[in-house]
Amino acid sequence: MLKTSLGKKSQTYMTAILKNKTESLYIHIPFCHGICFYCDFERSVYNQDKADQYLNELAKELNNVDADIKTIYIGGGTPTALNHQQLEFLFKQLERFKNVEEFTIEINPESFDLKKAKLIKEYGVNRVSIGIQSFDEELLKTMNRKHNLKDIENVFSYLETVGIKNRSIDLIYGFKGQQIKDVIADLKQAVKLPITHVSIYELEIHDNTVFGKQGYPEIDDELSAKMYKGIIDYLKDNSFEQYEISNFCKPGYQSLHNKAYWHYDNYYGIGLAASGKLENYRYTNTTSLQQYLEGNYCGEEIKLSHEDLEFEAIMMGLRLLEGIDITVFNEKYNVNLQDKYSKAIRNNVEKGLLEIVDNHLKTTEKGLFILNDILVDFMELL
Repeated sequence: MLKTSLGKKSQTYMTAILKNKTESLYIHIPFCHGICFYCDFERSVYNQDKADQYLNELAKELNNVDADIKTIYIGGGTPTALNHQQLEFLFKQLERFKNVEEFTIEINPESFDLKKAKLIKEYGVNRVSIGIQSFDEELLKTMNRKHNLKDIENVFSYLETVGIKNRSIDLIYGFKGQQIKDVIADLKQAVKLPITHVSIYELEIHDNTVFGKQGYPEIDDELSAKMYKGIIDYLKDNSFEQYEISNFCKPGYQSLHNKAYWHYDNYYGIGLAASGKLENYRYTNTTSLQQYLEGNYCGEEIKLSHEDLEFEAIMMGLRLLEGIDITVFNEKYNVNLQDKYSKAIRNNVEKGLLEIVDNHLKTTEKGLFILNDILVDFMELL
C-alpha cells in the first residue's frame, strides 16, 4: 500500500469523484466531560469555545460529502457532551440527507437529558448507542466513568418518553480481578433493560491511555476465552443473536452502519481522526485538534493495492457470523476466492475453524476465538 500525506484538496477531490457511491457517514465528536482510563480514541475535555470552533470546521468538511447517505453514525468522544445549541447546529448540517434509514448517536448517561432526547428525536435519530460499560459502580470509578446506575435509569426513561426504541448498549469485560460471574452479572442487568442490541468488548490496554501508563494488567488468554464463551452462551439464551464477533442483537436489529464496515463498503469519515474508505483509497484525518481548527483536516491517505483490498475484505468479512458471500467477493475483486486462497481455506476447514455453508465462507464458533491466527494463513498467500 502507498501512503501519502494529505492536504485539504486531496480529500475534496476524492469525495468529488466518488459522489453518490458512498452510503455511510461517520462523524466524530472528540469532546468528553472526563477521560476514561481505557480510552485510546481522539478525545479532549469539553470546552464550549473549542467545541463551537470545531463544529464550524466540521460543517465545512461536511460540505465535501455529496452522496445519497443511508446511514449516519455520530460517535466520539462523547457527542452528548455538546450542549443543546451545539447539538442542534450539528443536526442542521445533516438535514440535507433525506434518505437516511439508520441514524445513530452515541450517548453517555451523565450527559443526556430529556431536552437532548427530544432534540435528537426531532432531527431524525432512530438509534442510540449508550456507553454503559458496566453496572458495577466501583468498576465504573476504576474506569473513571462519570455516570451511575440512576443516570442509566434516567436515559431509558427519556428514550421511552420520546419514542426511540432501537437502543444499543456498550459493555467492557476483562478487568483486573474480574471473574466470569462478574461478567454474567453485568449481562443479567443488561438483558433486563428494554434494549435491542449489545456490543461487548474485551478491555485492551494501549500505551497512550491512563491504564497503559499505569501498567494496568490484561487478563490471561484462558480466562478471556472462558469469559467470551460465557458471554456468547448467556446472550444466546436470552434471545440475542450473535452476528459479529463483539455484537449481539434481537432479531431484525443488526447495525446497518457497522455492517457497511464489515462488508468493506465505502464510507465517509468526517471530523478529528476520522477515517474513510473510498474505493481503493483509505484516508485518516489529522489527530491534532489545533490543525483541525485551522482547517487542515487531512492527515494520511493510503492507496490500497488489489491484494490489500482482498485481504482487508476477508479480515472484515470473517468477523461476521454470516461470513463472506463467495459470489459477491469473486465479482467485486475479479478473483476466485476458493482457488486463490485454497491452502488457507483447506487448512482451517480441516482444523474446524472455517466452513463453507450456502456459498458463504465463515468461521465456526471455535474459529471466532482465534480469528487472528486464521488471518495469518490468508496473509501468507498474498
